[in-house]
Amino acid sequence: MYKQLASTRRTGANCITTQGAHKTTDSVTRHLLEATMKRLVKAVILLTSLGCKATCLQSLSVVNDFDNIESSANLTWTPCFDDNFSCSRLEVPLDYANKSLGTTSIAFLKMAGKNATAESQSIVIVPGGPGGSGVDLLFSYKDFVGTALGEQYNFVSFDPRGVNNSGPSLDCFSGNTEARTAFNKLHSTGITNASTTSLSEQYYSSLIYGEWCNAAIEKESPFGYYVTTPAVARDLLTFVEAEAEAAGRTPSDAKLWAYASSYGTVLGSTFASMFPDRLGRMVLDGIPDAEQYYDNYWIDSVDQMDEAIETFSTFCHSAGAEKCSFWGPSPANITARLDAIISTLQSHPMPISGVQNNGVPALVTYSDLKALFINTLYLPVALFPQMADILHQLEGGDASGLVGRFESIALGLTSDAGTIIRCADSYRRNKLSTLEEWKGFVEGSVARSKYVGDIWPIFLETILCTAMRPELPDSLVIQEPSVGLNRSTSFPMLFTSNTIDPITPLSFAQNASSRFPGSVLLLQEAVGHTVVENGGSTCYFAYVQGYFAGLVPPANITCPQAYVPFIDSPINL
Repeated sequence: MYKQLASTRRTGANCITTQGAHKTTDSVTRHLLEATMKRLVKAVILLTSLGCKATCLQSLSVVNDFDNIESSANLTWTPCFDDNFSCSRLEVPLDYANKSLGTTSIAFLKMAGKNATAESQSIVIVPGGPGGSGVDLLFSYKDFVGTALGEQYNFVSFDPRGVNNSGPSLDCFSGNTEARTAFNKLHSTGITNASTTSLSEQYYSSLIYGEWCNAAIEKESPFGYYVTTPAVARDLLTFVEAEAEAAGRTPSDAKLWAYASSYGTVLGSTFASMFPDRLGRMVLDGIPDAEQYYDNYWIDSVDQMDEAIETFSTFCHSAGAEKCSFWGPSPANITARLDAIISTLQSHPMPISGVQNNGVPALVTYSDLKALFINTLYLPVALFPQMADILHQLEGGDASGLVGRFESIALGLTSDAGTIIRCADSYRRNKLSTLEEWKGFVEGSVARSKYVGDIWPIFLETILCTAMRPELPDSLVIQEPSVGLNRSTSFPMLFTSNTIDPITPLSFAQNASSRFPGSVLLLQEAVGHTVVENGGSTCYFAYVQGYFAGLVPPANITCPQAYVPFIDSPINL
């Protein structure tokens, strides 16, 4: 969640959210984990219409771009990309409370399970981010999604407002790549306490970003801020109603079935708060604190980061020297050597001349090491072994494995969608609007996480909201009190979490579940961000599949760990 690093394409790959069918096997969960890691490793280490058998399609021609699909207020599907997919651009009001403002279109992608029919239930896979593309997500997982989730379902995902193929779009720099590059360099000065001035430099440079975004709104995209999470929740309701109407069912009876992970759970819980009687099934995996999200003040997100980093030493020691290159005679020994590397780089950057191989000079810094940590925490099963190799090389004086680590995340702001969504969502409640508030957030983060607290604020980039002025109508903004409201939903929600989630700690899932009466929390013994992206387990998917079949899991279930870092890495990294 939070930092959108994966490449965005018209037909690519993104943050996964998924859930199960009637049966699952170890091979299914392994296949899911393999595909997830192959997609995410590349991003991280730099840092959900049927086919013709299910419904009649409007055209027999296949299109390869949403630009070639006409938007419509009716849900019409066109074959796209290949035989497995159908695409639709659903026309929705910019503001449901003021339809005179006009409309925008939302891109939807659908794939039928092998045993699906026109009457089969659709499960919406809600992308993460904010700024994640569900179109990219589903396209990326076409080869296994039916096996993993159940061939009896239809699978749907979408690009939320402002993302990729959906409007309204906003480019804060209006195509001026030189200006964007210059801003990134001004703003990305290293971790927040890299120097005596870095914190204030990051704050004041964020004002520049806000001014560019506000200017782009005024000149080119007057509704560019109309991309809030409550608006997208209403778009989802429009979709399920349009789908019901197209199938000859009563739209007002239609309910949303969804599996969401990471930021997608904020959207999911917002939908449940706004439309508690329109929820068919909803699994929320890897849950941020929705209140802190809407306040733009995610201070508690760091609470399990050090715990996750500390498991590195335990797993490395248990695996042995043959499997962990940074092995030591005890976990304490491994931790002490890790701390020594941190201390050295903090005061002594490592120069790489590049002379020997006629390469490019580089300077490896403390910020590069912290970038390694924050990236690794998302997928420990895949990335702990790489982290061990880099640390081993550092002990031997070779810092090449860290070259460009911080730059790869710091200069990653090539799309504004995620930032615009986050800032539009929080603009009335923003608790990071002054330099003093920024300092307080940084100090609190550093105090609570030794290993990641000093990079988390600049990695998160909530400070970029400081100067944005969305000026949105009430209908597009979450109202206080916001999420939960102690409302019972039409079907109990299922919250899930790893026992150690370094990005969205377990306490967030516990608190979120407590806000929705009747909901259940299912735990997976594992380390990493979201259950599904770290492989889950046969136990986990069986309970999720049962939930979609109508069986709510009992309380206090923790599924045993299925994948152990250094031991069970499912792919060759």
